[in-house]
Amino acid sequence: MNYFSFIGAHYRFLLFGFLMMGLSNFGQTFFIALYSNEIRIMFDLSNAGFGGLYSAATLASALAMVINGRFIDDWPLRRYALFVLGGLTLACVAMGLAAHVAMLFLALFMLRHFGQGLSSHTAMTSAGRAFDKNRGQAVSLVQLGYAGFESFFPIMAVTAIALIGWQQSWFLYAALLLVVAIPLQMMLVGYEPRRATFTDEEASEPGADRATMLRDKRFYMVLPLYLAPPFFLTGLFFHQVQMAAARGWAIETLAAAFTLYAFIKVASSLVTGPLVDRFTALRLLPFSVIPLVAAFWLLTLPDNLFGAATPFIYMGLIGLNLGMVGPISGGLWPELFGTAHLGAIRSLTAPIVIAATAAAPVLFGLAVDMNISFSAIGLSGIIFLIGAALLAFSVPAEKLATK
Repeated sequence: MNYFSFIGAHYRFLLFGFLMMGLSNFGQTFFIALYSNEIRIMFDLSNAGFGGLYSAATLASALAMVINGRFIDDWPLRRYALFVLGGLTLACVAMGLAAHVAMLFLALFMLRHFGQGLSSHTAMTSAGRAFDKNRGQAVSLVQLGYAGFESFFPIMAVTAIALIGWQQSWFLYAALLLVVAIPLQMMLVGYEPRRATFTDEEASEPGADRATMLRDKRFYMVLPLYLAPPFFLTGLFFHQVQMAAARGWAIETLAAAFTLYAFIKVASSLVTGPLVDRFTALRLLPFSVIPLVAAFWLLTLPDNLFGAATPFIYMGLIGLNLGMVGPISGGLWPELFGTAHLGAIRSLTAPIVIAATAAAPVLFGLAVDMNISFSAIGLSGIIFLIGAALLAFSVPAEKLATK
């Protein structure tokens, strides 16, 4: 089934996943980082101090997700989506009310947990388990929500901060969630395709649950590469203001480059989705690092080598990488471990990713405070990515799960 036929048959439920993924941007690092200067000034925090607080909140959200994430396997999807979006609304209110570091920590925890964590978890899990033969296409279409919202969220944040103030902008986001997003999603979730019923043989197949996954060496062979993009890019995005200053990029230019980044991310995601259905996510995973290696290599070059185009090239390469990674990561765990317990599996793998992103801001903040150059950070990223890609490439294809 091609994209147009697939969308025509399932557009309403695909829109549900698209919007859930898009709304996760309220808790994503790149969005919260746009408020970093205002937050650090108001709460008198250093780069490492804010990074440490943010990392602690992120780690706490990851631990909570191990519990809350698995409920998607047992609860009706409408109930689970309402739980997630209600929590995200309260998170925005908490950020708007924050007047003490403790309240800031709570707001960051809620944004990370209900935004980056559970909103994207809901989108990816519901799409991954609803479709089998067209899983790659479904995941790639749902992933577009992240890129689609990402293309205008930085502009929205900068504009809102300028017009009504940084804390007041969070009340605006809460109102939009309450009045627009929640009613719309409660309607669209009703179009969830009927979930498949697993046979006793499928349900008992090795690799179908968390315990068997943790005993499978394939999990540990693909995990470093699975974690690398979110770890490195979280660190760089969180300190993007400092990187822009160090590289001589105007912050407005970097914000504009997000539009190109989002466009390339969308295009590469759409191309990658059918390739996942044809070649499998596992076989494509090692090749997804090529554009990210190129982006990090760009950081090792002289700042003015490509002039004003440099931020756009850098963000374009990152968009190409993440556009490929979206459908690949969405299809990887169902390929290796099936879909019978996909919610439970993703509620464990996603917190591992979140834990990696929790470490990134504080580690990169320490590097910035210690005057370690972004060129050195880029070089370390290149070395790690190449090693992780070679390890993932060695996973034998014949051991892929069949369901």
